[in-house]
Amino acid sequence: MADHFLTKSQIDLSQCLPWGGGLALEAHGALRAALAARISQRAADLFAEPLINRGNDAAPASISWYSAHAGEGRPLSELDETEQARVAAQLSDLLRPVRELLADSEDGTLIGAALHLAGSARGDVWVVDGQPVLINWGMLPAGADRSQASRSAHYNRTLGRFLPLSKAPPLTEDERRQRADAAGPSPLAAAGAGIGGAAAGGDAPPPEPPAPVPPPDEAPPPRRLRAWEWAPLLVLLLLVGGAVIWLLIPGNRLFPPRMAAVVEDARAAEIAAEINAALEARRAALQAALDGAQCRADGTLIMPGGRTIEGLLPPVPGSPADRPGQRAEADPTPVLPPDPARVQVPDLDPGDPGSTAVADASLLEVIESRTVMVVARGPDGVATGSGFFVAPDLVMTNFHVVSGAASDSIFVTNRSLGTLRPTQLLRADGPFEPTGSDFALLRVPGVSARHFTLLRPAGSLKLQSVIAAGYPGDVLATDTAFAALTSGDISAVPDLTVTDGTVNTEQAVSAAIRAVVHSAPISQGNSGGPLVDMCGRVVGMNTFVRQGALRNLNFALSAPDVIGFLRAAGASPSITGTDCRPEVLRPGVPAEQVTPVEAGPEPGATPGGDAPRLPDFGALPPRAD
Repeated sequence: MADHFLTKSQIDLSQCLPWGGGLALEAHGALRAALAARISQRAADLFAEPLINRGNDAAPASISWYSAHAGEGRPLSELDETEQARVAAQLSDLLRPVRELLADSEDGTLIGAALHLAGSARGDVWVVDGQPVLINWGMLPAGADRSQASRSAHYNRTLGRFLPLSKAPPLTEDERRQRADAAGPSPLAAAGAGIGGAAAGGDAPPPEPPAPVPPPDEAPPPRRLRAWEWAPLLVLLLLVGGAVIWLLIPGNRLFPPRMAAVVEDARAAEIAAEINAALEARRAALQAALDGAQCRADGTLIMPGGRTIEGLLPPVPGSPADRPGQRAEADPTPVLPPDPARVQVPDLDPGDPGSTAVADASLLEVIESRTVMVVARGPDGVATGSGFFVAPDLVMTNFHVVSGAASDSIFVTNRSLGTLRPTQLLRADGPFEPTGSDFALLRVPGVSARHFTLLRPAGSLKLQSVIAAGYPGDVLATDTAFAALTSGDISAVPDLTVTDGTVNTEQAVSAAIRAVVHSAPISQGNSGGPLVDMCGRVVGMNTFVRQGALRNLNFALSAPDVIGFLRAAGASPSITGTDCRPEVLRPGVPAEQVTPVEAGPEPGATPGGDAPRLPDFGALPPRAD
């Protein structure tokens, strides 16, 4: 028997799940033996030992829980964010091998019953001596429906966070046999459609495509447009067609081969289903906008919601506020993102003059001055990636961009810095596969640069317009400034590449890390670069691409996870949680009114001493991460 008392739970015995003519709780010994023999002793120690008091008329039933680990136990919810993330990753690792046992004829239903928790993941997961321990297992909430659909929803809210499954763990032989019959390579695996290019097999077959929506009843023919009135509609058709063509072009993974299995098979299928649904919704919205668009007499194209294609209310003839170059508030979810050179970034934090824009700065200016190219010399040659300032002298990037580089062989540059700058690696968490993290923090000595504000959103980011910025390798290959840099000219700065799109969905890619899935095209070399909303805040860090048969999906690790990493590193980034209400200059701005792009050294920047020595590119072509 486990010797170390944890806590006591008052229960209703009807909450307990049956197994083998008794309760699953009463089979703790058999459960422990099966896990120890078939997985590991650590997996067996995961389930606390119950001592059941069945109660009487005077007292309710209760369970005393005991752990094999010595020390004081605490619920997961009482730990700080960093420790919660560590324990969550550990719990995922312990549970991962359990999936294969759920179809086992001998132990499948017992293990399936044990994976049901009566409460929540935060309350029923305890931590003892740094190890996760489960209490209230083998039970459901009092009065809960025991159908598989209801149990699946409850499971996804509890242990499903750490061991994703398409259906609740089996309780009966029929459910176990269904799982066994469904085992084997899935169509996703055969198509090579896993995250990052990995084969995704799994727990469930991929979802069926949505049924086609029948067309609406025929409407009376609209007024025939004059030839010149077709121009805006033609532009919209070309933009939509271009987006479709891009979706058909295969892309590249940003992670090296060992990072292929980013998401568990079953979760990969669920992610694919949710992203498909988001893309279908986006396509439907674009089609509805195209069908309902109208041209005004002045040539302005008006969407069905009464706004222009970039989210502005149509101009009122003669109104001073609607003249070219005047600011106007835009819809944060327009049909197509507005021109970032006309989006005006508000000063989100007047007390921190470096965190956002100077007066009247455009979104493009903000992005260009705060995004950097990262150059890292490692044993395999020189790698290039992207990064962004999160403090006057701190740059965030991906672990896999700088992995293997010597501490004195990592450099950054952009137009504002004006030259290649040496950095110091302060903290790195990765690689992703064993740790669930892919972050690195660099210090740039002697620099005081303007930096991004990070967004901790209060709600969903779906359909928000976003900009991805970075230095993709396929663009650098034809950049003359990059060729000069590789030849030894440290003052040569390649051009920054920006692409726009919308957020498709948000997904958990590990037990502790969430990703923002978006449609702004990225490729190798964008790793570590910022994903920015229309108010100039970072909503994620571009990290990898999932290559599918017909399209590529772009993943950015979420800003809240970047914030958690920075705080663990002792940094204090600028953070906001306000909703974005972008302001856009009316079209037709005279050239003399456009604010010039920030150039030269940032205010407060000081010389970095002797010019840094360019890493020896040698005969090896640079690789992009």
